[in-house]
Amino acid sequence: MKPWIPQLRAIFVLFHLVAVTLMAAPAPAGGMKRAAWKDPTVQAELRAWRDRLSGLGLDRSPEAFEQDLWELAAGFMRVRRQVLRPFRPYYRWCGTWQTWRMFIAPHRFPARLHIELSDGGGDYRSVYVARSPEHTWLAPQLDQARMRAALFRYGWPSYGRSWSQLADWIAARAAADFPEAERIRLRMWKYRTPSPEQVLAGERPEGRWVNVQLRALEPLRRGDP
Repeated sequence: MKPWIPQLRAIFVLFHLVAVTLMAAPAPAGGMKRAAWKDPTVQAELRAWRDRLSGLGLDRSPEAFEQDLWELAAGFMRVRRQVLRPFRPYYRWCGTWQTWRMFIAPHRFPARLHIELSDGGGDYRSVYVARSPEHTWLAPQLDQARMRAALFRYGWPSYGRSWSQLADWIAARAAADFPEAERIRLRMWKYRTPSPEQVLAGERPEGRWVNVQLRALEPLRRGDP
């Protein structure tokens, strides 16, 4: 072995470690949208951190605290983009993109997908509810591990386009599988995770419907655009 090969290998290993560490370091990538910050899970985290810092004498109003964090995050992301710029060809050539990060906080306000059909008259009936043993239409596809990761995102306001595209695909399937149905409704039940006492008591947690998608099915059967 030529004497310079170990040194060259060491330089490459160091370069690789620096590149992937910088890309994988904690950052609000994908979360720099004001709508996402209004999600109750994010708001709960902001309140928790504001309370902690208030105990240290750093007292700010909720609005000012959120604005300070937003400006800090925006500045950090600008610096991060410049730092990562020289490594982007390496990420692209070697496929070493690492955009997924470990969990930063418990998701206390999850969303559960409900798919419902109307045969006319305005009443809807459930055909799919996430993790339901009864309403299982398209469950082999929608309950698949990778799809569940996507559905998690569609409970947030930042993925409206992808959520609408999925609704189009599901509506096309419903038009073929339920020839008597006139309309389909997809919506997310966003709720606060129950306490242990609520689980033992069988109480349904409070929540609200979000991200509603409605489609007429007859035009899909006719092939209308």
